[in-house]
Amino acid sequence: MKSIKTIFSLLILTILVSSCHYDLDDVYENSIITDSIPNENVEYKWWILTHKNYESPGIYLYNETNATIELKLNLPENLESPHALAYDGESLWVGGNAEDESIYQLNPENGEILSEIINIKTEGIALLDEYVFYSNDKNINKIEKNGTLVEEITTKNSSYTIPDIAINNNNLYYLRYSENEPIIKLNLSDKKESKIPIAESIGTYCLTIFNDEIITVNPSNEISHFNLQTGAFISTETTEIKGWITAIAPFDQK
Repeated sequence: MKSIKTIFSLLILTILVSSCHYDLDDVYENSIITDSIPNENVEYKWWILTHKNYESPGIYLYNETNATIELKLNLPENLESPHALAYDGESLWVGGNAEDESIYQLNPENGEILSEIINIKTEGIALLDEYVFYSNDKNINKIEKNGTLVEEITTKNSSYTIPDIAINNNNLYYLRYSENEPIIKLNLSDKKESKIPIAESIGTYCLTIFNDEIITVNPSNEISHFNLQTGAFISTETTEIKGWITAIAPFDQK
């Protein structure tokens, strides 16, 4: 059964590769799996973004602990290729990677557009204090919430483009198209980068950080948990979400 599941995941990944230009130089390499145990006292609840051009597009509030969809929001009408999502505890921030895209600030209760930062093409969004970080090709840009550029960070370990980013404390984590050490930790103070190998990472496309864990989603819409420090595998669960998941963000910002 496990071998069938792996073949299916690779097949889906191959389809996505052809449309999204994956670099598969080491797609078949995996790290060692350990016997980490998930924290049963933590409720895992996520905002999940699905692409506009596939089945069931929208923004979902998904309770992984109970395997239930608690809310679904419509996407902004003019968002052509939704790939980026973040949540600051009050607003959702969503963006896309088509031409002439915007980053939209949304009301998480009804999806109403609260503000718009125009002319930003991105595949990843992360928030820190009053700033928005977004990935653009191999760079990460720090802007104010009105769109004013504060800093442009040039990455050293990215490949082709950066499909997603996340921030935890003073570290920014970005994803790259690699199955061997696919996650890079970037210190926002000195800009030093280090690679994080994660196990069971076939098709990793989305990234976020929560409860001292790295959270990823693969093309089979499975949510995987890894130890933030070591990359050790913790657990994987299939979601109830249909379509193509392109971003994930924690609901709990504590």
